[in-house]
Amino acid sequence: MKKLLKQMIIDSINTWTADDIYAVSLFVYDDEDDPMKPTVTLGYNTESQVSEALKTGFTDEEEARWNYAFWLQNSSFVFGTDDTADTVKSWAVSNGFDPDGDGNMNEDEYGVPEITRAFVNELVGIVREIHEERVLTIKFGKELPILIHELEYYDEIAEQNIRANGEELVSEFAEWCRCF
Repeated sequence: MKKLLKQMIIDSINTWTADDIYAVSLFVYDDEDDPMKPTVTLGYNTESQVSEALKTGFTDEEEARWNYAFWLQNSSFVFGTDDTADTVKSWAVSNGFDPDGDGNMNEDEYGVPEITRAFVNELVGIVREIHEERVLTIKFGKELPILIHELEYYDEIAEQNIRANGEELVSEFAEWCRCF
């Protein structure tokens, strides 16, 4: 799963043409609200979109910049549904989870199921490798944060992004996450 997902992310990034992308999004959610079916949607946000969101008067600059609700809502692909659903299911089974049952549903202090935490840890590893290979620098001339997130923000979201991207690259985002 990791190798396929990483290649899909890199291939998609290399097709992007917007010249003001400042952050990449790996939005994690459960397909059909089933915690045993984790998915990730790849997208990005632009400085232009931040400006548009600010014009609405419904947000401030930090929220417009970091809250996915104000982002473009573009989707290069969703991994874990359709033709990649079986790949995620195989990954889950190989990691001791039972995607057809309700086992392994132990949750952490934020209510995150074990399978979701394991899925996010795979994403953390992928993001690290993409940064090590300088994929974003080659494409955009600089490194950009690759944010692993869901619709809610809390300390663990900040911490997983620091592990994935390094403190310097996500310091503003991490600080924003910790305000909740």
